[in-house]
Amino acid sequence: MPPQVSSVRDLSRAAPPDAAAPSRPRVPRARLYEAGSTLLQVLISLVSLAVLSPLFAVIALLIKLSSPGPVFYRGERVGRRLRRFTIYKFRTMVDGTEARIGPRLLTEEDKYRYCTRIGRVLKRTKLDELPQLINVLKGDMRLVGPRPVRPVFLERFMTEIPNYALRFLVPPGITGVAQLRGGYYTSPRNKLRYDLIYIRNRSFLLDVWLVVLTFVKILNRWLSMGLFALFLFLFASFIPVAFHPVVTVPALRVSLALPTLVIVGLAAWIFVRQGPAQLSLYRSPLNLPILLFVALNVVSTALAEHPSLALRGSAYYVVTGFLTAFVIVNTLATARFITWTVRLIALTSAVISLLGLFEIFQVNQTAAAGAAGPAWIPVRATSILESPPALAVYLVLGIPLLLAEVTSARTQGQRDFWLACTTISFVGVFLTQTRVGLVALLVTGIVFLYRRRSGVRAFLGVFLVGVLLLVSLGLPRFSARGIVHEVTGWVETAARGMDRSPRQWLIGSGAGSTTELVRQATAPGAGGAPSAGRPGIANMHVTLVLEHGLLGWLVVMWLILSTIAAIKRAHDRVRDERLKTLLWAIVSSLVGYLVSMNSMNTFHHLPIQVFFWSLIGIGLGIVAHTVAPRSQNLIWRFGDAGD
Repeated sequence: MPPQVSSVRDLSRAAPPDAAAPSRPRVPRARLYEAGSTLLQVLISLVSLAVLSPLFAVIALLIKLSSPGPVFYRGERVGRRLRRFTIYKFRTMVDGTEARIGPRLLTEEDKYRYCTRIGRVLKRTKLDELPQLINVLKGDMRLVGPRPVRPVFLERFMTEIPNYALRFLVPPGITGVAQLRGGYYTSPRNKLRYDLIYIRNRSFLLDVWLVVLTFVKILNRWLSMGLFALFLFLFASFIPVAFHPVVTVPALRVSLALPTLVIVGLAAWIFVRQGPAQLSLYRSPLNLPILLFVALNVVSTALAEHPSLALRGSAYYVVTGFLTAFVIVNTLATARFITWTVRLIALTSAVISLLGLFEIFQVNQTAAAGAAGPAWIPVRATSILESPPALAVYLVLGIPLLLAEVTSARTQGQRDFWLACTTISFVGVFLTQTRVGLVALLVTGIVFLYRRRSGVRAFLGVFLVGVLLLVSLGLPRFSARGIVHEVTGWVETAARGMDRSPRQWLIGSGAGSTTELVRQATAPGAGGAPSAGRPGIANMHVTLVLEHGLLGWLVVMWLILSTIAAIKRAHDRVRDERLKTLLWAIVSSLVGYLVSMNSMNTFHHLPIQVFFWSLIGIGLGIVAHTVAPRSQNLIWRFGDAGD
């Protein structure tokens, strides 16, 4: 029988426990590997923490809202050379659970009994492990390595499993071979076999490959849960438009913004990795209009002056718009998932508005600290969305969702929190000083509060006070001359491109044919409406007619209006008051969006594009999966033909 290994000192005398196990691990001692690996993983962790900081903030807030207790779980673990350290995770269990269940692994029953609602989502998606990047920075862990062990299990494992201490020759990791080939319930003895295989073969290439495989595995799990659109929404919302890097493919003469490229990659991943057998097709108002719009684009692309540009523009609509909504509608989702998704989207709207308020505060603080000047600068809020009209459209889409949370809150604390978020977004729209945005806000608010007629008067009163305040400040945009200029600019925009052939009136000049006009309208100083010196177009209705013709515009309007009608019918049938409120909020957002389309090219702005189509997908997803039995709406489940 081989000698037992009970400490690090015994490692040098250890022999293989049996013939099936690998020979004694040869730990790489090259200084280049050790130093290079440490430096690389620290850099990756720093970049990851910076990029994921908005996600950290959102998760922390959701944890606080879901249950009392700390945001982070801090537990003692055993690492390299049996040294103990504190590991960090997002808390997923009710506070004090570890003390109650004692020294044992969690069972499936424990997860349902002790996990918080948000905790279950974090565990399934592995997002609870993200704070371990802090452990990598501190030097306690690496990205790749054997998982650290709880001290309560150490003595038993060292006694029962031969050569168990061999795994402590290297630093523990966030992921590893045991996590990819095994799982949570894999026995410690089998996990050790995987860990020893890793220790024998450690290298830069293996570490990189294991990190990539871990990302692929997690991404596959997210997509299978229907989180593709939610990730896409956060990704598009929190990367400032001005910082969208452009990737050029010289061979194809194509340039794509990096977020668009990521969307294309994720979309391809759904169909390649998940396979069409995992997808279902449901009846929805999207199906026929999308097919007609794509068919019209095929014809207009074939006849366009620049077919490659038209093809790229058509692909943009399909991938960032239609596919986003289609995936949400046709992905099986629970009512709980929908509830948390909508809350996160509503919260994102308030956060972006808050960033706009900080922007104005910072500008005025800088002015006050400088030379003599005005005590207050009437700067327009833009937040991270590049322009005031874009921020106004984004907030108008989100405010009904916030109002839905206010009216559905079960406690006074929740109501106060969501009311504060609504107020922040409401003020944010006014600070954009976007006249069409204010009209859209007025329409959206009235439509939402129509179900609660007592709130309409209060809303109109607050809205009127806000408008009077803007007028009293003497802002040029709210003077009679400024309003006339707005109307004149809108008429001039609507009149552009009247000199067109019958074919162009019917099917347009092709997607992307107005790219330069759109760019001129959104250039610095355009002011939201094109002037005589700027022949740009800042009206999505006009842009649709120019690019896709009257037929294309009618198809898009048919899609939006039929979606509103379908959600309205579902609202009238559903009995759950919370679900009813959510459906009506989506209807209100879509109605306000139709008005907002007159202020800018909404479909050409990626965060707004994703936001709008996500709302359509959520609304129709509720109709397909929750309001009526799925069997009534299911057209085809791919892969069922052979069953």
